[in-house]
Amino acid sequence: MALTISKAELIGVFVESLAYGVYLMVFNQCMFVLRKRRSSSRPSGYLIGTAISLFILITHLVIDILRNMQAFTADEAKPNYPTIYYSTFNTWQNILKSTLYVAVTLVSDAFILYRSFILWGRDYLIAAVPFLLFIADIAIGVFWVYTLSLVVPGENVFADALSVRVKTFYSITLAMNVICTLLIAFKILKIQKVVAPFATSSESSTFRLLPIIVESGSAYSALLVIMIGTYTSNSPAMFIILNSMSPIIGIVFSSVIVRVGLGLSHGDSHRANGTMSSSRSIKWTSQRASSRLPNTQQPTYSGSFPYGGVQVSLQQSVHTHADDMQEDIENGISNSPTEYKSGSFRVI
Repeated sequence: MALTISKAELIGVFVESLAYGVYLMVFNQCMFVLRKRRSSSRPSGYLIGTAISLFILITHLVIDILRNMQAFTADEAKPNYPTIYYSTFNTWQNILKSTLYVAVTLVSDAFILYRSFILWGRDYLIAAVPFLLFIADIAIGVFWVYTLSLVVPGENVFADALSVRVKTFYSITLAMNVICTLLIAFKILKIQKVVAPFATSSESSTFRLLPIIVESGSAYSALLVIMIGTYTSNSPAMFIILNSMSPIIGIVFSSVIVRVGLGLSHGDSHRANGTMSSSRSIKWTSQRASSRLPNTQQPTYSGSFPYGGVQVSLQQSVHTHADDMQEDIENGISNSPTEYKSGSFRVI
């Protein structure tokens, strides 16, 4: 049974509804984290702004449900009415839906661009190319919506001027996201390399790769590749991906906001001198023999991160002899019979 545009639209709304349900759970967790963060410290404005903006824009699911109801119930006596309805692209519902989708894409693009900028210590040179792509994306998005209003009923959506602009929009978005994804992933890998000597052997490679995958938004880039592939092949499955794209964008970037809000990520706030503030807990061990007394908190030792924009702080909890405590503090824990059992890593 061949997949038609009307069937793809129907399946797409079903998949979108499932994805939207998942997104609501992630969004609820996102707002809970941001509220808790607000009670203890001032949350970053771009986190709150991105979360709320995405929620408002992604709720265009209501429009998709309305279009489905009109397509399959408005004129049941007319043969193939769903096909005729979905072949008319210049309706106000479809134009509004496309406008909201472009807005969701631009908000998510702005978020990942800003995160890259902050993570790299406000380096304007690093952010120059992604920023230019972002500006181009805005222009193409406006042309996309404008061209959609000019499409006549029955026109091939895969072959006209609209097709060119949609493909251009997706391609620019993909290029910008791939660049930002690589920048974020590279920076996280560098940070992990610095703290690797202090990490426990129990940390698997999968555990270390998970924050890279989540924080870089690589899942969104992969979805864009699928979107471009289905559109280029003139497959109606493109409408399934298009309908489900917005809530998936919400899931991906709300998950990033949750990690940043919990202090498990990087780039959650910024300072005037260009360094960024975030934290990540990590445990380490060092084999030294001694008797054990209750933990004594030692001073925090800080060092500059060699790759720019980040400062690393190492904090230790020490088990030691009571009569050696003062000597340990004075000597900086360098020549004392101590055993380092636990600690934390913090990017400040």
